[in-house]
Amino acid sequence: MSTESEDLEFRDILKHLDRESAHFIIRLETHHSGKLVTVVQPHDLIRDSIDLPGLAHRLKQSLGTSGDLENGRIILHGDHRDQAKNELAKLGVSPDNIEMI
Repeated sequence: MSTESEDLEFRDILKHLDRESAHFIIRLETHHSGKLVTVVQPHDLIRDSIDLPGLAHRLKQSLGTSGDLENGRIILHGDHRDQAKNELAKLGVSPDNIEMI
């Protein structure tokens, strides 16, 4: 895949979203399975402007992990908080708008 098509994919993932106003919360939780998971949650006001399945796929692929979508949240298996923040920043989300809990 060329860099140009990756850029288009990034734009598609954050389709109608002003990346500067995007706000995400990343936290570590214990999943109901008992395992640690990283939760990437877009702010409620922007959730409809994001291709969550596309973003989940992109994060799982780039972080080399598995995961799911649950109730508008991306669940990544393991502790990937720092890497997830870096990936969102690569997509153009301002690091100031990514809250780590």
